[in-house]
Amino acid sequence: MKKPFFSIIIPTLNEEKYLPKLLNDLSKQTEKDFEVIIADGYSKDNTKKAVKEFKKKLSVKFYQTKLKNVAAQRNYGAKKSIGEYIVFFDADSRINSSFLNRVNKSIINKKGLLFIPYSLPDKEYRQYKPIFDFINTLIELTQNLPNRFSLGGTMIVEKGFFDLTKGFNKSLFISEDHEFIQRAGKWGVTAKFIKNVKVVFSLRRMRKEGEVNFIYKLIVGFTRRLISGEIKYKIFDYQMGGQIYNTKDVKVKKEEFFKGYLKQIKNLFNKLIKD
Repeated sequence: MKKPFFSIIIPTLNEEKYLPKLLNDLSKQTEKDFEVIIADGYSKDNTKKAVKEFKKKLSVKFYQTKLKNVAAQRNYGAKKSIGEYIVFFDADSRINSSFLNRVNKSIINKKGLLFIPYSLPDKEYRQYKPIFDFINTLIELTQNLPNRFSLGGTMIVEKGFFDLTKGFNKSLFISEDHEFIQRAGKWGVTAKFIKNVKVVFSLRRMRKEGEVNFIYKLIVGFTRRLISGEIKYKIFDYQMGGQIYNTKDVKVKKEEFFKGYLKQIKNLFNKLIKD
């Protein structure tokens, strides 16, 4: 059996609504030399059924693991993979038909072990593109600095190198992608930023939580990582799984929101002092 060049790893938990969109994008790739591996955390919805519907269109394998943790699920999927390069996606990502073809050309031209694609907001939030452009530029610049950052769950890694590093740190609360990029640097591997390879980043969490709360968590997470490095304990509420986006949003009174907001800042401050 010929080994595929790419292994696509997608961790899932109740993603029947979003996963089919990404699988459909993968079925339309001009580059066909790849396998798809779904590392599922025992979804209770129709995620498994959604994957079966693409069996005729894709070389897709569905595995389940009791570890409902995005880092652990990515590692689990990577162990099942046989491709030369691993491409990690979040289940709510979107790509165009030339994505893998462009990645292939970048690997040949740049000869790297680790790549980060350009991230764009989904169509509903096109007004945020200038902010995303700035963040992309910032992430690219950090690859040559002591503190290196990633752009979320999408990255491309040579399988041998990924296995050598033992993958993502599953003990972290969040920012396992940033930590991996940082650790790769210690191995002498700098992530190469590929601007002509684009992935659409879903802002469904922001739609659910609201702009203020979403941006607050981004700032807190970024600041916490800069100050203390690894984020091992829970610093705010952060759930995994597509099920949280299928429920009706709960309206919170403004005074109750800011009361909770100030409480979270106080708790974070106290934790930082203890560290």
